[in-house]
Amino acid sequence: MLHPRINGFDFYVEHWINAAAGHNALLDLFGVVLAKFAPEIWALIFLIMWFWPPYRRSRARRAVVYAVVAGVIALVINIAITHIAPYRPRPFVLEPHLVHQLIAHKADSSFPSDHAAGSFGFAIGLLFAGLSDGIWALLLALAVAWARVFVGVHWPTDVLVGALVGIVSGFLVLRFRKQLDWLVQLAFWVLRVPPAADLPKTDS
Repeated sequence: MLHPRINGFDFYVEHWINAAAGHNALLDLFGVVLAKFAPEIWALIFLIMWFWPPYRRSRARRAVVYAVVAGVIALVINIAITHIAPYRPRPFVLEPHLVHQLIAHKADSSFPSDHAAGSFGFAIGLLFAGLSDGIWALLLALAVAWARVFVGVHWPTDVLVGALVGIVSGFLVLRFRKQLDWLVQLAFWVLRVPPAADLPKTDS
């Protein structure tokens, strides 16, 4: 029986994706790691992009700043939506006997997905580093969104709306990135990132 706040699309797609859970240990592990540790994975990516040599002011490090700002904005918007939107039960709450729940989670409202919003905000911000960086980041964001449905804690439209919030936040940050130059310069100063011109030519 359909819940008044869950549409047929959500039921069908969630059951289709979640049906694969609990049958393959490697697939389950992949889904659990992405669904549970996405923030830590993104943090590791940002650290690698920031501290990877040569240590100088670059597009990649600017992109990290933009990505973080976009992710934070997306999460703030999500919090506002969560407080405005009616409570929406998570799949494992509504259908405990049908859903394969692979990770523990509070029974709070599922709409929209913070993980999807943050991940897509991060990914769009990283587009500034280059097309290849943006593509793999978007693939990771897609994988995180899939994983949240796969492990049974979100409905498809939860992650779709979260992704939209993240995408809009990311492009807004890139559109107004000049207004964030002070934050970029502050990050460079605090973390003592030297200008490229200060490095010996052999290191460039």
